[in-house]
Amino acid sequence: MSETIGSRSHEDAREKAGNRPFKISVRTLAGHSLKDTVKPDDLVSEVGDRAVKHFVAKGELAPGDYALTLPRTGGEAELDPTASLAEASVVEDDVLVLVSRKPQVDG
Repeated sequence: MSETIGSRSHEDAREKAGNRPFKISVRTLAGHSLKDTVKPDDLVSEVGDRAVKHFVAKGELAPGDYALTLPRTGGEAELDPTASLAEASVVEDDVLVLVSRKPQVDG
């Protein structure tokens, strides 16, 4: 039994060490930028929601439905909003970009 408890304590310590805060940037397509401190286990949706609220409050983004992308990976695919930042491969100094989930319509 003590082996299990000791092993769990070691796992807890490793998890805490692995969940250290780090800095990222979130940008809008218009070029507005926000520096944010996040943790690997933060959800993509939480980081996105926080950024949207910030940009909307500053008048830099219209209210709406947005998704985060990670251009470093070479694609424009939306990150899974239910994934943690670690699961989405977001690392220190990454730049995430907010994109509208609604299709663009010419007018």
